[in-house]
Amino acid sequence: MFRIYLCLILFGVPAIIKAQVDTVHYGDTLKKVEITRPLFYKEEASTMPVQHLSKKDLDILNSISVSDAVKFFSGVQVMDYGGIGGMKTIDVRSLSSNHTAVFYNGIAINNAQNGQVDLGKFSLDNIESITLFNGQQTKLLIPGKAFSSASTLLLESQIPVFEEGKSYHFKIGTRIGDFGLFNPSFLWQQKLSKNTSLSFNTEWVKANGRYDFYYAKGNVDTLINRQNSDVDALRLEASLNGTLKDSSNWELHLYNYTSKRGLPGAAVDNKYYSNDRQWDKDFFIQGRWEKRYNDLYSLLVNAKYNRQDLRYQDPDFHNTQGFLENNYNQKEVYLSAANLFVWSNTLKSSLSADYFYNSLDADLKDFVYPERHTLLVNAAIEWQKNNFNIQANGLATILKEKVRVGTSTGDKQVLSPSISASWKPFEDQNLYIRSFFKSIFRAPTFNDSYYTLVGSTSLKPEYVKQYDLGFTWQKAFDSRLQQITFKADAYHNRIKDRITAIPLANLFRWTMVNLGRVEINGIDFGASGNAELAANINLDFGVNYTYQKAIDKTEGGANFNQHIPYAPKNSGSGFIAAVYKAFGLNYNLLYTGERYSLRPNILTNKMDDWLIQNLSVSYHNKFAKLNYKVLAEVNNIADINYTVIRNYPMPGRNYRISFQISY
Repeated sequence: MFRIYLCLILFGVPAIIKAQVDTVHYGDTLKKVEITRPLFYKEEASTMPVQHLSKKDLDILNSISVSDAVKFFSGVQVMDYGGIGGMKTIDVRSLSSNHTAVFYNGIAINNAQNGQVDLGKFSLDNIESITLFNGQQTKLLIPGKAFSSASTLLLESQIPVFEEGKSYHFKIGTRIGDFGLFNPSFLWQQKLSKNTSLSFNTEWVKANGRYDFYYAKGNVDTLINRQNSDVDALRLEASLNGTLKDSSNWELHLYNYTSKRGLPGAAVDNKYYSNDRQWDKDFFIQGRWEKRYNDLYSLLVNAKYNRQDLRYQDPDFHNTQGFLENNYNQKEVYLSAANLFVWSNTLKSSLSADYFYNSLDADLKDFVYPERHTLLVNAAIEWQKNNFNIQANGLATILKEKVRVGTSTGDKQVLSPSISASWKPFEDQNLYIRSFFKSIFRAPTFNDSYYTLVGSTSLKPEYVKQYDLGFTWQKAFDSRLQQITFKADAYHNRIKDRITAIPLANLFRWTMVNLGRVEINGIDFGASGNAELAANINLDFGVNYTYQKAIDKTEGGANFNQHIPYAPKNSGSGFIAAVYKAFGLNYNLLYTGERYSLRPNILTNKMDDWLIQNLSVSYHNKFAKLNYKVLAEVNNIADINYTVIRNYPMPGRNYRISFQISY
């Protein structure tokens, strides 16, 4: 019965609607369609808080990976386990990484095993833009998965755009620096026909990852060299984009990532690193097809196959073999159909349905080999009149899970509503006031439920309710200050049945449990702008700040009214970038305030605040038909000794030099 409903929703509804609109409304002429992806938002008028980094912004920040760039969003903590090869996940408004969905070219990146996406695997070399939505995207023609999380991070790769008479582009670059960093990359874009283009991008990252840090014990600081943090990673991507004769546009994208890296582990007394190793093989192929049949109806179809292999080795594990080695294999099949109906200039709606199949294999003793079928069905509506816009949606989630051995977590059916609005109160002012409410949940991951000796099949889903009220104000000037934007949001989040790990009889035995309630109150603030200081001198600047209190509200619990781990009260970022003719000077900073690494909130669990500053100088010019750019960076200028995750030291002052040629 599940499969029958799935086929009807994914294929039956679009086919019926297509037949109706083709018969009654289909036009006689074809429309010219540019090969592009649709814009996801108009930032200032969005009913949801949104932050955006364009290609120009990413160049200013001089980041290597997506994880480096998203640190400059307000309300964001990147959980960084140190070094170039350390895992890096995003935590938005202290809801945990599992509540942020990451999309690559409009299709979700999933990890059913632990629910987290390592942003360090995604380079900025081929990224056109990064967008973060609190709540969800505000575009209606999107997959059901885009409505299923507390926040959404969108990664958009570059689409080839060719000038008249041009048929190809290429870009070659390399980056070298401290810790033995060698990072070459190559991009090729080819126009295959009038309506079809090909893009190929590859990048190699190799580093020994060794850097010095100070380990504090009492009043004594010991200088230690970080070991076993090397990485050797190769990324290959290829995409085809095109427009068909019926004006529909399509995209096919292939991604392959392989890496081997050391896992240095926590630096603790008398053991400053481990000898653990990890090998990754990530592969996916995904496709998108979108057609606007007429002014009334549009259809978007997505599909994806994903395979992830992970090999873990602990050469110092005490067993009869003298080492531990585990192998994990994840598979995912994904299908989606989204339908958009434009009833009038003021009213439109959408219906989308997604199907996921996820499985996990492992060579662990007594492993249960879980499989999960997920069906997401979302109905949304938008009404816009004059300067007022309101959106609402309801998401139905159906989960069916089975295991080969033992007991599964059981089936789940959940309905998740959301409503948001935006209002422009004054015609002559570019001021927008917005607000939203959203109820959403996350199911336990495979690790939460089935990991040997730790997982628990009795876990309930983790529920989140979000409330937000904010504004965006923009103004352009006929002066040296050309444009400025202010935005602020006050928010309140409630988490019920938070999934967390707690120790059992001793600290070597842990289990997963649902632990009461968490309440998070906070304010996000941002300001940005640009100015022309003099002839040929342009300035871009921006600052973000977050104040929040994330408190355990479990009645009768041992940690009632205490701060949850890794949720600083104060955090922020800022940048300023100046351009004079062919020269660029960029300065940015990141700040994270005091926070606790564990509960309870005692002095030994308190972590110091830190402020990191980075500086870069660039020069770009043209030689014959080639454009070239040279960039020199110094990161962590003050050589601050700090950690994001306790006992995982971060690098001190370090240097990088980049050189890039494009045609």
